[in-house]
Amino acid sequence: MSGTVSRSEATKSSVSAQVLERAKKSLAGGDSSTMRVLPYHIPLVADRAEGCRLWDVDGNEYIDLNMSYGPLLLGHRPKAVIEAVTRQISEQGSQLGFPTEVTMRVAEKIKKLFPSIELLRFANSGTEACASAVRLAKTYTGRNKLIMFEGHYHGWSEAVFTKYHAPLEELPECGYGQAIPGTSGMGDSIKDVITVQWNDLDALERALAEHGPDVCAVMMEPISGNAGLLMPRDGYLATVREMAHDAGALLIFDEVITGMRVSAGGAQEHYLVSPDITVMSKAMGGGYPVSAFGASAEMMQCIVKGPLFHGGVFSGNAIVMSAAEAVLDTVLADREGIYGHLHSVADQLANGIKDIYSRLNIPAQVNHLGPLLAAMITKEEVDGLYNYRDVRRHADFERYIQFQHWMQQHGVYFHPNEFEPMFLSTAHSSQDIDEVLERWEEGARQCLVR
Repeated sequence: MSGTVSRSEATKSSVSAQVLERAKKSLAGGDSSTMRVLPYHIPLVADRAEGCRLWDVDGNEYIDLNMSYGPLLLGHRPKAVIEAVTRQISEQGSQLGFPTEVTMRVAEKIKKLFPSIELLRFANSGTEACASAVRLAKTYTGRNKLIMFEGHYHGWSEAVFTKYHAPLEELPECGYGQAIPGTSGMGDSIKDVITVQWNDLDALERALAEHGPDVCAVMMEPISGNAGLLMPRDGYLATVREMAHDAGALLIFDEVITGMRVSAGGAQEHYLVSPDITVMSKAMGGGYPVSAFGASAEMMQCIVKGPLFHGGVFSGNAIVMSAAEAVLDTVLADREGIYGHLHSVADQLANGIKDIYSRLNIPAQVNHLGPLLAAMITKEEVDGLYNYRDVRRHADFERYIQFQHWMQQHGVYFHPNEFEPMFLSTAHSSQDIDEVLERWEEGARQCLVR
């Protein structure tokens, strides 16, 4: 079977392991992102990829259910993106240092998908865009405090990087409290953040009652994508928006994960709830580093006329704009066909996994919306998982890692951290999903049946 990797090949004798050992002499930890080299990872150094398949430096083939943590909506090396980027580099230039028409066109096309945005700015990462969105909210409202939610991740900037996967014993019993800094070396700005249990309106009401006059915004992932892909309860997003506005605060949707993924217009289109400020990244870039934040024209005057500064040498550079335009053009040309396919293969995978777990009596929670999916193994049967504390309490992280290792060694890759969702693309076919499910059942029988 192509893609099969024996356990012995995943040891220090593999080329991947040898390359990582060499990398550690120059790169701290062996890579520039800790999430790619966690201690429980089986070494995997990528060599190339195409469509929904990836090959490592050992020659092993994988069906990729990670899609670079979400940016590859059209799969690896989509022809339209390659052609657009090649044309931009060869005919016009990669970084011109002045405004370009392609940047304007991309902004216009984003506005077609996200009507809540009247004006926007581009940045290079979700972290940058989230930091700018928070500054915008503080500047516009004249307030400093920010309400965020447990298990939600908005990048690693000073203003928002909390310990979003904190142990349960570190979280306040009342459901909200002072944010816990996400790393050493942070300044005092995190003291302005209050974290609240998500999907809990009572906790948010108490937090706003205590801090409301000082709160500039309530900021959230509209689907909790960094805590096992948790869906908002019916009416939750609309009620949070109303509660924020009643307190004189704004609503910020971090759609870095959900934007152009759960639907063309993101979670705000799916749930019909418009935020005051939107952050997006990942899927819009087709694999190139780009992000954006946008709001009403009135609010964005804080940047246009001051006093809020936003810059960046590479913000909106021509290469990433050409890639983003190719993705946007593809989506706008066949919106129904693209998202119909994405939902179809996601339904096939999610329903197949549910069937396997049901037949084998494996306790689990399979959550998905469109090409976002999480198949969490739990310690026991539970009615549902609605917030970070539920996942931390019930998810069986060790068994999930063991199962992920087996699947990786048999040619299917997804992240070994149970908090991380899976991502599908237009390149995944029904036949690919059949192949995944065949290995999934075998792996479940090997690793998960008690």
